[in-house]
Amino acid sequence: MDTPIPRPCIVVGYDGSAPSNAAVTYAAERVGRKGRMFIVHAVGPVANWVGAPGEQPVDEYSHRRGRDLLDGLMVEMGNVLMDRDFEVELVPGGAAQALCHVAETRDADEIVLGSRGQGRLGSLLGSVSEDVLRHADRPVVVIPYGAVRERAEAGT
Repeated sequence: MDTPIPRPCIVVGYDGSAPSNAAVTYAAERVGRKGRMFIVHAVGPVANWVGAPGEQPVDEYSHRRGRDLLDGLMVEMGNVLMDRDFEVELVPGGAAQALCHVAETRDADEIVLGSRGQGRLGSLLGSVSEDVLRHADRPVVVIPYGAVRERAEAGT
């Protein structure tokens, strides 16, 4: 009896920035047509790692802005997401906690996100990516800003 090959599952952070676009592109390439992606955008107050995301109230403006951002994802990244199995999730709370929580609840193989790319290690990775690396219980891929810049300059 043949053992089925597991479908890759990736949680990817999205905030509309060039690094997050690169993270979505990378994740889409990794999952291919047989895997699954959960594209996550967090809104609201930064969580303090107590309780699950979504326990903090989010004002209507922040929620609507987050929803608009995710709606615009198809316009901006539609060619990358075509023929991919994905869901978008708007999660109240801090971004790092939201990514780790969704990865755990969706039993993702890895988390992918972009970096900020400023200065020393902490700011090179950015506070969100640094927090995800610190708290994640699975592999984390951080797309460095330099890679985003190089691709943009190359026109790819």
